[in-house]
Amino acid sequence: MIKSDQLKAALSILRERIANAKKRATHKGFIDYKGCLSVCHEFIAILEEAGQAAEQGNCIYAYSAASLVLVNCARLIGSADDSAGGINDTQRDVINVLKKACTGVEYGSPDAEYIYGQALKDSQNKAFERCDEFSYVLLLPIAALATAKNVHKLYNVLDILSERLRKKEYTSWHLEQDRLVRLSAITATEGEEAAEQYIAANLEFDEIRRIAIRQAVDNGGYDLAEKLCIEKITSTSYGYHWTRKWYSLLFDVYVKCGDPDKQAELAEDLLLHHHDDHYYPILKALLLEKGVWNTRFSSILDRLSQSLPYNSYMYILSQENERTRLLEELKMHPASVFHYGAQLSEHFPSVIYSLCLDEIRKQAAEANNRALYKHICGNIRKLAKYGGKAEADDVIAELKSKYPRRPAMLEELDLLAKRLAKKRRAP
Repeated sequence: MIKSDQLKAALSILRERIANAKKRATHKGFIDYKGCLSVCHEFIAILEEAGQAAEQGNCIYAYSAASLVLVNCARLIGSADDSAGGINDTQRDVINVLKKACTGVEYGSPDAEYIYGQALKDSQNKAFERCDEFSYVLLLPIAALATAKNVHKLYNVLDILSERLRKKEYTSWHLEQDRLVRLSAITATEGEEAAEQYIAANLEFDEIRRIAIRQAVDNGGYDLAEKLCIEKITSTSYGYHWTRKWYSLLFDVYVKCGDPDKQAELAEDLLLHHHDDHYYPILKALLLEKGVWNTRFSSILDRLSQSLPYNSYMYILSQENERTRLLEELKMHPASVFHYGAQLSEHFPSVIYSLCLDEIRKQAAEANNRALYKHICGNIRKLAKYGGKAEADDVIAELKSKYPRRPAMLEELDLLAKRLAKKRRAP
């Protein structure tokens, strides 16, 4: 199908579909929120067809369709309301189709050379000048098709892109993309050994470092993988939010190398010092396996009470059915009573009823619309469900007496009172 009339006709049909989709969505020269979604749905439909074509071996058409959609996505930016994220969704599907197209052709074949050369041209489309990342979307998958004879053409395009982006002093994100494209090309044209040297020289880029970690793990180099993770973690003064992904990678390294002691040590550190309650069940499972959970459980809870946010700590206490500890925490944070009242009311009814009543009165004093009145009635219903039926009746009467000038509240309270009475009469 290379440069065939059939390909030209197929692409002409796609251009017409895209033009019609944009025309239908354009109002007064602009594509609004719903219109942008409609256009992107058409893009995604085209990409689904292109993906199927790639699976059937028609990779040139698949590439051409994906490239055409990507260019039109770029043209949408600035002329459409993409607050729903349709362009990002379309870009993700473009990447998937490009991968299928590039892996579906035989390396060094005429089809591969055509896709490679066409992508170099397409990546310099003027439409990408306001969304430079789209150029790299095209270049990254086709870099694996580079050969020793034509790789210099890819490097020339990368140099042009880098020079243009270098002049935009506010950005440096493209440097990592540039390195990833070059790494793929080096792997294809010079082999794994050269690629490993390139990776080692470019570890300052996060995605390159992640590749190095994955390769180290795959080759059984767990010490190196651990070192690469720890280097990244200790190289920044930013908080846990910025290093979390590297801690997660480090934990995965310990899992892959089968070291439960290091897993437990890291999970405990992340739980207690970085307040990441995701690691609580992980730590518990590891310590249960080691047979020391029961002896350490109480001390771990003590430390969690000092380190975790109260809501996370209370959730763990609830999961562990630590009722006494949970009640003491609830007394300090009574607004949570309706989250844990059902669990605690059987064992501490009077305390739970009292906390519920205090919260209901506090909420009623601040309520000023029907939605809030309904919320209060919902909490009164929970109080009755906990077993505090008499308390629920009393607080309904109390609120009706205290706020006679809130007709909407009175209506909701009367309705609730009738429902509670009806429920009690039911057999």
